[in-house]
Amino acid sequence: MDDAGSLPRRLLASCALPHAWAGLPAWTVLDTGFADIAPFLHCWHSWQADVHRPCMLHYVGMLTLAEAQQLPERTRQTAQTAAPWQPLADALALACADLGSGQHRILLAEGQLSLTLCVGDTAALMAEQSFLANTVWARPTDHHWDKWRIKALARCSQRGARLSLDITSPEAPAWLTEAGYVDVQQDGNRLTACFQPRWSLGARDQAPPATRARRCTIVGAGISGASVARALARRGWQVTVLDQHAAAAGGASGLPAGLVVPHVSADDSPRSRMSRVGASLMLQHAAALLEDGRDWQATGVQEHDLELGTTRWHAGGAWIRPARLVQAWLDHPAIHCRYDAPVAGMQRREGLWQLMGPDGNIWAESELVVLANATGCVPLMLNPAHRHFLAEGLVQRLEFLHAVHGTVSYATHNSRPLPAHWPTHPVNGHGNFLPQVPLEGGAAWLVGSTFEPDRIPEQAGHRLAPLADQHRANAQRLCELLPTVGADVAPAFARNEVLHWSATRCVTHDRLPWVGALDDGLNGAIPSLWIHAGMGARGLTFSALGAELLVARMCGEPWPLESSLARSLDVRRPKRRRN
Repeated sequence: MDDAGSLPRRLLASCALPHAWAGLPAWTVLDTGFADIAPFLHCWHSWQADVHRPCMLHYVGMLTLAEAQQLPERTRQTAQTAAPWQPLADALALACADLGSGQHRILLAEGQLSLTLCVGDTAALMAEQSFLANTVWARPTDHHWDKWRIKALARCSQRGARLSLDITSPEAPAWLTEAGYVDVQQDGNRLTACFQPRWSLGARDQAPPATRARRCTIVGAGISGASVARALARRGWQVTVLDQHAAAAGGASGLPAGLVVPHVSADDSPRSRMSRVGASLMLQHAAALLEDGRDWQATGVQEHDLELGTTRWHAGGAWIRPARLVQAWLDHPAIHCRYDAPVAGMQRREGLWQLMGPDGNIWAESELVVLANATGCVPLMLNPAHRHFLAEGLVQRLEFLHAVHGTVSYATHNSRPLPAHWPTHPVNGHGNFLPQVPLEGGAAWLVGSTFEPDRIPEQAGHRLAPLADQHRANAQRLCELLPTVGADVAPAFARNEVLHWSATRCVTHDRLPWVGALDDGLNGAIPSLWIHAGMGARGLTFSALGAELLVARMCGEPWPLESSLARSLDVRRPKRRRN
């Protein structure tokens, strides 16, 4: 039986680590027995101490729900066996609190260690994966390894991947050979092997996209574009961000403050499951980059269902000032921003995209482009000169994008402390109310937002409701959500002391973002034109998740969601009616 110290060392040595990852931009480990946390902590520590380490370490761990619930305590116990593991274990234990079934993305080591935890049935979760591992540790799980489960490991392995398998069956070496493994060696109940099938693996035999970081131009410096820019910069890419405004967050991302709160449904719908992962990711970014109490705060959020007369407490809810987050994401040495830079034209020359301004000047050129400019991508890509860049069916798909105008009403507090009957945390469910947020003019309350669908300000003949009517709609919604608070602020509305902020949000037909490729890669290569748009009113919940998914697809990494859920965000998903 291995002790806590020898098992991790033997696993790394059996897979030629850390030597095998030296000088590479990324490395991916699949560990089917994450309930034993020691190998992960040792791998993390070895990676962190290695001067030749990859820029990104992707670690996919699988465990049952019962094991996930015990993980924080088990992590702390394991860390006691090795002092260098203690700070790592503390960070992991905090991040792993309250894990439920499904897939979870945890960013550690300033986001350069990407931990994907798959909680539930191992066989079912293996079928949901879309990545190729460099190292596979197949350790005891909730099932016994057999011929078919070994083939499932092979489907998640890159050519040349090293495998360490805990198994006692005498037939195991033959199963490994049949699945494409060679150099099978036995050490007690552990087999090691290398995935090197004699047959072609098709697209899997091509060099993985992550073998070299490249350049990417992102159109849009709002929450959609900034989240992708930061995700690429963490991986060593050089990123240029172009925006038509004079500064970042010039559109809907300039909202004074908004809420991060997951969607909840009785059937735990895909939207609900995705929003939980997205909210968790967003809070990780906020905690790492923003000042608590000034730029964001994990206050929790109270949800009121006025139809049912019920309330629900979201302990993980928070308010965030989106513009501060956008600025923090863009503050990276690998990100170069150009403002007052509207993109009017694009062309491909010798494998590079060139993005041009109205007078034909070239703003930027790069191998990849991401459109994150909300409804601005529609006139750009539907330009007859650009339509041929789009894959089949996407011209019609872009026509589904539309805009929704919204206005937030807010005012600074005239007295302190707040009235005793006011909530101390945000409330949502019929619009939302933020009782106290530190804005430039002082602590303020906010209420909103109005919702005027199918409006695009650039269209001729566009008309919005008068501002007085928009304020009136927000005041009425607040009176229905929190009657006593609504009565308290009614005089401020009547005296025209309430300020406003307005913008237009980009919305898809089913209110889920678009995350995917707009073109088809040539000769099996990855696509070069991508989109990250359509966040609607849930940009704070979905933007970080969408960025992780988009970049994972670009770089051949583990996805932050099960593949069946990720398809719900793809730009080419079937168009279904909303319920």
